Amino acid sequence: MWRKVTATSFSSLKSSIFFKRLHLQQATKHNAASASAVSRFATVAPLQEKDGRCPFITFVLGGPGSGKGTQCIKIVETFGFKHLSAGDLLRREMVSNSEYGSMILNTIKEGRIVPSEVTVKLILKEMESSDNHKFLIDGFPRSEENRIAFEKISGAEPDVVLFFDCPEDVMVKRVLSRNQGRIDDNIDTIKKRLKVFEALNLPVIDYYAKKGKVHRINAVGTVDEIFEQVRPVFKACEAVTRMIITTTLRPLSFPPRLCILSKKKEKSDNKSRTRKLSKWQTETNHNIFSFPKSKSTPLLINRQPNPQTKSQALEQVLNDLEASLEKGITIEPEIYASLLETCYRFQSIHHGIRLHRLIPTTLLHRNVGISSKLLRLYASFGYMDEAHDLFDQMPKRDEYAFPWNSLISGYAQAGLYHDAIALYFQMVEEGVEPDLFTFPRVLKACGGIRSVEVGEEVHRHVVRSGFASDRFVLNALLDMYSKCGDIVMARKIFEKMPNKDSISWNSMLAAYIHHGLEVDAINTFHRMLLKGYEPDSVSISKILTGVSSLILGAQIHGWVIRRGIEWNLSVANSLIRVYSNHGKLDKARWIFNVMPEKDVVSWNTIISAHCKRREALDYFNQMEHAGVKPDKVTFVSLLSACAYLGLVKDGERLFALMCEKYKIEPIMEHYGCMVNLCGRVGMIEKAYSIIVNGMDSENASPTLWGALLYACFLHGDVTIGEIAANKLFDLEPDNEHNFVLLMKIYEKAGKSEDMERVRLMMVERGLDY
Repeated sequence: MWRKVTATSFSSLKSSIFFKRLHLQQATKHNAASASAVSRFATVAPLQEKDGRCPFITFVLGGPGSGKGTQCIKIVETFGFKHLSAGDLLRREMVSNSEYGSMILNTIKEGRIVPSEVTVKLILKEMESSDNHKFLIDGFPRSEENRIAFEKISGAEPDVVLFFDCPEDVMVKRVLSRNQGRIDDNIDTIKKRLKVFEALNLPVIDYYAKKGKVHRINAVGTVDEIFEQVRPVFKACEAVTRMIITTTLRPLSFPPRLCILSKKKEKSDNKSRTRKLSKWQTETNHNIFSFPKSKSTPLLINRQPNPQTKSQALEQVLNDLEASLEKGITIEPEIYASLLETCYRFQSIHHGIRLHRLIPTTLLHRNVGISSKLLRLYASFGYMDEAHDLFDQMPKRDEYAFPWNSLISGYAQAGLYHDAIALYFQMVEEGVEPDLFTFPRVLKACGGIRSVEVGEEVHRHVVRSGFASDRFVLNALLDMYSKCGDIVMARKIFEKMPNKDSISWNSMLAAYIHHGLEVDAINTFHRMLLKGYEPDSVSISKILTGVSSLILGAQIHGWVIRRGIEWNLSVANSLIRVYSNHGKLDKARWIFNVMPEKDVVSWNTIISAHCKRREALDYFNQMEHAGVKPDKVTFVSLLSACAYLGLVKDGERLFALMCEKYKIEPIMEHYGCMVNLCGRVGMIEKAYSIIVNGMDSENASPTLWGALLYACFLHGDVTIGEIAANKLFDLEPDNEHNFVLLMKIYEKAGKSEDMERVRLMMVERGLDY
């Protein structure tokens, strides 16, 4: 029987490729009807281990006509998976005349949807009865409800999620042309089905994409061309499986604390181990590593505990890999490639660096695949020097876009936009053809430098390359034009997009808010809701902070509550800002106090809301007591409060705390607050010394000198006022306010001649007084 997995052990990783199984509680029933139906399947147990193996689960998702069914057939033929279709299972159960089938049939006849729990338990029942341990679950889960039900009942997540991404026009054409189509297959009904698919399935895909489990397959092309994208996914799984089977069953290395039992027990253990190894070799039908003939292995009494996390599991695999290399065992290149992929998916750079040291230099120089994966790992963590060194040593780098894309992406993520764009133009000059993944990365860099001219040139290249209708590229173009200030072009691209997704809507919404087009943002918000798309938390936060009307903000707050996302951190923080900006501090405090989770942004927001009140310091004390580490923004708000209230000692204490305890390097805003604080209470010379001695006065901004000049006006300090004014005349030669303040200082001091001199200076510069 299947035995439920309770920990991520080294041996269990052979089927999950190090992905840790999630153990979830049994699902609660939604209503009485569902409970009754589900109870009939109560004998179905959660997913369990069979013969020492965890089930390897692959979800296969894609819209109608995406070709996922055809690809499932090829996956089954090539890799020996068991194909399970949720729809087929339900239909088979209905015609079986069983009690369960009658229940399902009656549920459908009554116009109700078959409960997710029923479908899940049919799938688990089929898996339970199968001798296979590798399963393709086709067309399920269809929605977030399906996903949650599967995880809760099975106690597991999929190891791989294949998403066959296909343009709408291609899917419509395929469905209409197939002979086995449904009776209602026409353009209108197919498009409705596609909209339903996008609304229900895309959240599932996004959920697993964040966990690094989604493999997007470009489903345009011949069956064989598409399968060539699928093949490497399962090839990598097989390679890592062989590696782990080998290191698990072969005596590579052992800790020194060994205890040898009786010879009889030793022989029994060796026979069992030999049978187990023979069975695995027969099942995999692969020639794995060639090992020297080993002696009997003693029983380990004080073995180290099994790894409990993915990082620990990966650490143990690398330990065994090092031991294998020390014994002179040759490691297949696929193993290095698969482990590099695992390091990338686990976001484990230190393991990747360690693995880099184990890869033979000669192999790295001649194997483009391994060097490309290592380059991507370094670039994704911002190790750009190491990544570029690998890039310079790569063989045949002009034949593949992958290493170029990885390096461009790394530069863009690190904010080195000019380097990313320069690399793109080098790519073009060397004749490397950009692909679907190149342009979004380059367009991000164009938006980063706010260069619409370069962005337009890349846009023309997109058109020439035939990617002008690709949704991902169009989303990147929309974002680029918005960031470069061309909202008209951004809107044009958005309106012409044939297949808008949630990213498209959220990008357009953010663009309108960024450009201050509040009415357009609200209209887009309404349109996307009518189309069945929901704004993400980032867009909701932006629209909340972008609207000028408290009534409108309250309405959005109500919508957020109805959707049950009012305690999303980003949304809750924005709600605090909305109410505090409109003077509703009681509501802002209430939201903050009842938030189930707070981050540094939450604390910064509530402190900023009280920047003119003593409560700002009280909230900071609570923040320290809660163990939340403040940042630069925290101290800007605190020092602003001290400056406004004239709390010199508190301001000096907080400034010292920032520098000494939290090791935060002061920025211009911090110095500005301290100058303002000292200036307001008449400590003009100290305020001046902060600019001259506390920081480089040559780098002091007009804001600092302006605060000092205003303080001199308040307290009648002519000498330092003249110094501050002369600095401002150089920094802001056309700002008449600085001249007026100096004239008022002279007026207070009774220096009418100096006052007239400044007035003539204004006239010479064409300034009106």
